Amino acid sequence: MIIDRINKLREEMKVNNIDVYYFTTSDDHLSEYVSEYYRTIEYFSGFTGSLATLIIDLNDAYIFVDGRYHLQAEKQCSKYDIKIMKLGLSGVKDPISFLLEKNYKEIGLDGKRISINFGKELNKKGIRIIDKDIYSNIIVDRASFPNSKVYNLGIKYTGKSRKEKLNDVFYCLNGKTLVINNLEAIAYCLNLRGNDVKCTPVFISHLLFYNNEVYFFVDINRFEAELLEELYDDGVIIRNYNSFYDFLKTIKSQEILLDFNKVNYATYLNLYAFNKIFNMLSIIDEFKTIKNQTEIENTRIAHELDGVTMLRFIKWLKENDLKGLSEYDVSIKLRELRLSNKAIDESFNSIVGYNGNASIMHYSPNKDNSKILDNNGILLVDSGGQYLEGTTDITRVIALGEVKEEIKESFALVLSSMFNLSEMIFLEGTTGRQLDIIARKDIWNKCLDYRHGTGHGVGQYLSVHDSPPRINNSSSSLEDNALKAGQIVSDEPGLYFDDDYGIRCENLILCQKHTKNEYGQFLKFETLTLVPFDLDLIDKKYYDQKTIDIINKYHQEVRNRISPYLNDDELKFLNEITREI
Repeated sequence: MIIDRINKLREEMKVNNIDVYYFTTSDDHLSEYVSEYYRTIEYFSGFTGSLATLIIDLNDAYIFVDGRYHLQAEKQCSKYDIKIMKLGLSGVKDPISFLLEKNYKEIGLDGKRISINFGKELNKKGIRIIDKDIYSNIIVDRASFPNSKVYNLGIKYTGKSRKEKLNDVFYCLNGKTLVINNLEAIAYCLNLRGNDVKCTPVFISHLLFYNNEVYFFVDINRFEAELLEELYDDGVIIRNYNSFYDFLKTIKSQEILLDFNKVNYATYLNLYAFNKIFNMLSIIDEFKTIKNQTEIENTRIAHELDGVTMLRFIKWLKENDLKGLSEYDVSIKLRELRLSNKAIDESFNSIVGYNGNASIMHYSPNKDNSKILDNNGILLVDSGGQYLEGTTDITRVIALGEVKEEIKESFALVLSSMFNLSEMIFLEGTTGRQLDIIARKDIWNKCLDYRHGTGHGVGQYLSVHDSPPRINNSSSSLEDNALKAGQIVSDEPGLYFDDDYGIRCENLILCQKHTKNEYGQFLKFETLTLVPFDLDLIDKKYYDQKTIDIINKYHQEVRNRISPYLNDDELKFLNEITREI
């Protein structure tokens, strides 16, 4: 079926005189997580991961994936004769270098689904863009365009009113124009949430600050009358979503601020000829990434709730015979536990990998393709919840029975590396790329590595992947911003051995101010996640005393914070699995 779809695309390419067509996994808003409507790479390749590039010419098809998805792409795409381009490996070129090597002088793509920076890079390299959607009329039984109800998120959770946020933006703009495609930024700025994207409470829309007015391009039928009245009272002018690009064409002689990484190329094409364009990080992203005190207090509550859920989940794993259950069954159980404990949704599809599947960094089981568990080995679970109070993301490895010594040694290396970062004190101005080595240094000393970033920003009841900040040593990283007090970032080193096992330990950490002296302002991290580490995987001979003390202190904090939520049986279990070592 996939091959038939590719062949139909090639027929359209020939009709439109296009020799090569370029797909991304993003939507018109350059989102990482997208609604079913926009999952075109999955339709034409079978790949279900959150990040990839698909290039199809008249003879061959190529999918480009980073280290998180090397094994997944092999399993999902190779059977359709799609060549897997494993980014990060020696000799594997990035998509643009690949196009140049193939001597393509022009490519077809949808300009709404690439960034300004990417479009400019293609032009700079001498590759002409044919901006045309030739795929939509091919897709059969396409999911409906997202149209969920939009609802208000009150000041109890946001700590700042919509009007205050809008005024802050106007103050910073000082008469300039700002265009926002990014869905998380729009939801944050307007104190609104929706359900257009699974696991991410956003809604399809555009936002424009222009001529001292704020224009909100969205389907008005999504709103209750009372909320519409609130928006009007706050000075928000609502326009039809589909009128956005025509409206842009009317803007002339303005100084316009665009984030070239987060605004789509089609937006730029409608503005650049008659206006002065400036590339800069969105003002709203600057505000959004730094949590205020209300948001910080709320996210602590969210992590307490999530800690309780995860404790119940671990208790279920440890006290039941899991033989015959699948990874998918386990993921459904975890989802049920979260939703029964005040979670609005999961923050992403849970990664549940048993033994060899744990080596696939972003493996997500489904009903039809899922490994069956036995009472031995390990289970890697990377999951999170969406609460009104905040967003969580946590990875734990659980022993399901006998575990080989090599796994315990690898677990010690990863856990110690995670604590190396979370215990760090550093000067203000230090970037994520500089901090990344702190987590990797002990792993590098063993001549090992992991092919993913160490940390990503996390939104506030928004996307589980937020940026900035980012802790990553990749030279291709789009952002290398200094970490700032109030930002939340993940801390998740790992080790992966193909088809054998994988280890990842992940906590969310909050950047805070520490000491200020003649050397400057120092920063530190507060660990937000409140979930025990499996003592069945911890052998003291692999740890120094400092790390043992950190583990004991962390488990004491877990007991203190989540005990009030537990019944007697749960409390007894908690005390046992967080006992001092």
